[in-house]
Amino acid sequence: MWSSVACVVVAALMAARPAGAQSMSDEPRPNIVFVYIDDLGYTDVNPYAPQPDQYYETPNVTRLAGQGMRFTNAYANAANCAPSRAALMSGQYYPTQPIYTVNSGARGKAENRAVVPAENETTLPLEKVTLAERLDSAGYATGFMGKWHLGSPPEAGPKQQGFDVNVGGTATGHPSWEGGYFKPNNNPQIDDAPEGAYMTDYLFDKAADFIYQHRDEPFYLQLSPYSVHVPLQAPEDRVGHFQQKTPIGEHNNPTYGAMVKSVDRGLGQIMETLNVLGLRENTILIFYSDNGGLGGYTSIGLEKNGVTDNAPLKGGKGSFYEGGIRVPFIVRWPGVVRPGTTSDEPITGVDLYPTLLEATGVESQENYTLSGSSVLPVWKNAGASLERENLYWHFPGYLQAYGPGDWRTTPVSVIRSGPWKLMKFYEESRVELYNLEDDIGETRNLAQKRPDTRDRLLDQLNGWLEEHDAPLPKPKE
Repeated sequence: MWSSVACVVVAALMAARPAGAQSMSDEPRPNIVFVYIDDLGYTDVNPYAPQPDQYYETPNVTRLAGQGMRFTNAYANAANCAPSRAALMSGQYYPTQPIYTVNSGARGKAENRAVVPAENETTLPLEKVTLAERLDSAGYATGFMGKWHLGSPPEAGPKQQGFDVNVGGTATGHPSWEGGYFKPNNNPQIDDAPEGAYMTDYLFDKAADFIYQHRDEPFYLQLSPYSVHVPLQAPEDRVGHFQQKTPIGEHNNPTYGAMVKSVDRGLGQIMETLNVLGLRENTILIFYSDNGGLGGYTSIGLEKNGVTDNAPLKGGKGSFYEGGIRVPFIVRWPGVVRPGTTSDEPITGVDLYPTLLEATGVESQENYTLSGSSVLPVWKNAGASLERENLYWHFPGYLQAYGPGDWRTTPVSVIRSGPWKLMKFYEESRVELYNLEDDIGETRNLAQKRPDTRDRLLDQLNGWLEEHDAPLPKPKE
């Protein structure tokens, strides 16, 4: 198995290649390595952490930010896993694609739900044309590693949606198999992990293998480690390191810290592999999270906080306040993205599909709707604006929290327009309005003080919902 140790010998291998062999540095189409972390919060990585909060240790994420562009207003497509991934892979907002939550929107006890949630699908339909399918059709080698969560192989797994290789991708959203992170071979799509391997390390090793094997052709690698999703598990020595550290606020869980550090360690391995193979200059490397961190719940009135915190953002995974949907996003593309830059432009996961098609020169499928916009102009110029009006989220269901009647969210639709964010809650017909430039923590609801802005955004949100025939929660009979 290829590993960071093996990088030492690769220079010799490259030098020994026949003179006629074509390297990727001669290939005009860029490679893509997309590292898509599960449940990683906005402040869980050092480039986004409020100073001097450095309980978590992510030197490679910091190094990547210094070599590329960091987005401060990057959003997940949803506040939990499967819908974010479905929207990203399909390039479509819910309800243009049919997944808005994990399993059912009828979460928690029925007596605590004031309205009837909309039905949810759990499998991404095969007729959806995924990003991987478009790149595969254009001659890219396509590899998937880790969490899929959009259907079961062999009917609806990664290989049915455009990936040549699938390592670990199933319908499961976390390591629920016996042994969890320490028994990778109990995942039905893995059979070659060394005894005692840690799942996160194993997946990054396999990703390095894939890069090495496809170094002479354009490739798209989507690396979606199950980390840092619960169950909280990490090697003892890594946990022990964080047990010696002083907690900083609600950044205080040694096992979670070790999981974050393991992801960073793997990112460093990928960066090293690209460097040694001479692929760095012609590879787009993206680091992103599928939703906010599992924590921050005391800020929305719950008694238990979770395993991390997203402060100064409000809420966390499962909530449509900023802590649940605003996430890290960093991109490096030498010669295109200026190193050490920052963009405040709001972007979201559905933007990745058209962006990467434009970056690779691959056309979109005819008569296939894409919900997002290409962010390539911003990658080229951090001061550029996409000049689009709004971003949208629609969640017509429930996500339970820790106690009876506690919710991370009730049914809600959201619009972000410039600095403004409006949330329409269906249970009580309640509207909340925030100016995120002045109030990133969403502490001041301006719905009554700014009625013109409230009504304008509410009209736009309702128009979008109607245009897309969005399923709505219904009153109880």
